[in-house]
Amino acid sequence: MKVSIREKIGYGLGDTASNFIWALMMNFIMFFYTDIFGITAAAAGTMLLFARCTDGIVDFFIGAAADRTHSRWGKFRPYLLWLCLPLAVVFVLAFTTPNFSSWGKLVWAWTTYNLLMLLYSAINIPYGALSGVMTDDPLERTSVNSFRMVLAQIGGIVANSSFLLLIKAFGGENQQVGAQRTVILFSAISIVFFLVSFLSTRERIHPPVAQKTKLVGDIKTLLANRHWLMMFAAGIINITFAVVRGTAGVYYLKSYLKWDDKQIATYFLVGGLAMIFGAMLTKFSVRSIGKKYSFIISMALVALTAIPFYWIKPHETELIFTFQILGMIFAGINATLYWALVADTADYAEWKFNVRTTGIIFSATTSSQKAGMGIGAAFAGWLLSYFGYVANAEQTTASLHGILLLSSLIPAAGLLMLSIFFLRYGLDEATCKVMRMDLAARRI
Repeated sequence: MKVSIREKIGYGLGDTASNFIWALMMNFIMFFYTDIFGITAAAAGTMLLFARCTDGIVDFFIGAAADRTHSRWGKFRPYLLWLCLPLAVVFVLAFTTPNFSSWGKLVWAWTTYNLLMLLYSAINIPYGALSGVMTDDPLERTSVNSFRMVLAQIGGIVANSSFLLLIKAFGGENQQVGAQRTVILFSAISIVFFLVSFLSTRERIHPPVAQKTKLVGDIKTLLANRHWLMMFAAGIINITFAVVRGTAGVYYLKSYLKWDDKQIATYFLVGGLAMIFGAMLTKFSVRSIGKKYSFIISMALVALTAIPFYWIKPHETELIFTFQILGMIFAGINATLYWALVADTADYAEWKFNVRTTGIIFSATTSSQKAGMGIGAAFAGWLLSYFGYVANAEQTTASLHGILLLSSLIPAAGLLMLSIFFLRYGLDEATCKVMRMDLAARRI
C-alpha cells in the first residue's frame, strides 16, 4: 500500500506537535524544576519516576480503548481532534510556577505533570498506532516513520534551540514568566499541527472482520508475542539512558562548558539537523542491511560517540560538535527504526494469533518508554543530588564529575549492552516478508 508524500508530511506534523512536549521532557524538565520552578533535583527525580511509571500502566488501557473505538474517522485519528486542546492547556499549566510554598509547589508539580503525561499518552498512543494501519509495505512503513522522525526533529529543534532564548525574550529576568509564555506559544503551534495531521491521514488496515476480543485475551496475546517483549525491554533500556544523557546535557553545557544561551541553542540546532539527516538515511540503511541490523549498529554507534565526552575539555569546541553531530545522525536512524519494528510486532500478532490489536501493542510499548523516562530522570536527579549539584551556583569538582559521567560513560555502557542483547530479536527481513505475503492473502 503506497502512501502519498502529502499524507506522510501530514502524519509527520503530528509528531512535530508532540515533540514540543517531548523535547522539553527529555532535555529541560529537570532544569526547569531545579533552576526555575524551585524544587530540588532529588525531589524532581522522585516525582518524575512515580509519574512516568504509573502513567505507563494507564497507557495500556488507552491503547485498549483506541482498539475499541468506532467512529466515522477510524480508530486512532479521532484522538488527534478530541485531545489537542486539553493537552495544550495542561502543557501550559505544567510550566506555570504558582506563588505557593515549597510543599504547595510540589503538589502543583505532581498534579500538572501527571495530567500532562496522561493527556500526552492519550493523544500520542493512537497517533503512533496510526502508522501501523496506514500501510503494510515495509519500505513504505519505514518511509512513513522517516517522515515522522524528520518532522518530529523540526519540533525538537525549535523547542530545544529556542526554549532558553524565548524564556529571556518573553520574561526578561523573570524566568518563570518567560517559561510560561514560551510554552503558550508552543501549545498554540501544536494545536494547529495536530489538526493538520488529523485531516490529512487515512486508516487502511483493519482488524479481521470476525475479530472479537476481550482485554484479558489481549493481554495474553501480547505476552505471548516474544518479539514485542523484546521491543518492550529495548524501549525501557534505550529511553532510560537517553533520558539520563539528555537530562545531564543542559547541566553539562551550562555548568561544565559554561556556554551561554546562544551557544546552547546552536548546539541543539546542529544536533537536531544531524538527527534529521540520520532519519533520511534510514531507508538506505534498511535496503542495505535490513531493519534489525540497522537498529543494532546505529545504537552501538550512538554509544561509541558518547564515550569521548568524558575526556573532551571545555575549550575543544570542534570535538564537541563533531561527536555531537555523529551521535545524532546515528540516533536519527535508531529512533526512526524503533517504531517501524514495533509495527512489525503488530503484524506478527495478527499472523500468529489471528488477532490485530495495534493500539494495545503501541500503548504497551509507549508504557515501556514512559518507564524508561521515569527511571532515567530519577537516576539522573538522584545522582546530581548525590554529587552535590546546587541550582544557580558554581559547581564543585565532584558535581562536575557526576555531570560528566551522566553525559558520557554511563549512557554509553547501557546502550552497548542493549545492542548486544538485541541480537536475539527474531523478526528479520525474511520473516517479515513471509508474514506480509500471508496476511495479504488472508485479507483478500
